[in-house]
Amino acid sequence: MKIKLLIAIIITLFISCEKTSSPDGRAQLRDAELSQRIDKLEKKQIVILDSLQILKKKIEALN
Repeated sequence: MKIKLLIAIIITLFISCEKTSSPDGRAQLRDAELSQRIDKLEKKQIVILDSLQILKKKIEALN
C-alpha cells in the first residue's frame, strides 16, 4: 500500500512540474510565443518597407 502511495505522489510531482502548471512557466511560454510573433511582424515590416522603396523609385523614374 505504501508503494502505491509513493508512486502516486511521484507521478503527481512530475505532473505538477510542467511549465504550464506554474504562473512563471506559463509566463515564459507566453513570452516565447509573443517573441516569435514579434519576429514575424518585423520580417513582414521589412518586406513592406522594401516594397515601398521600390515603388518610390519607380514613381520617381516616371517623373
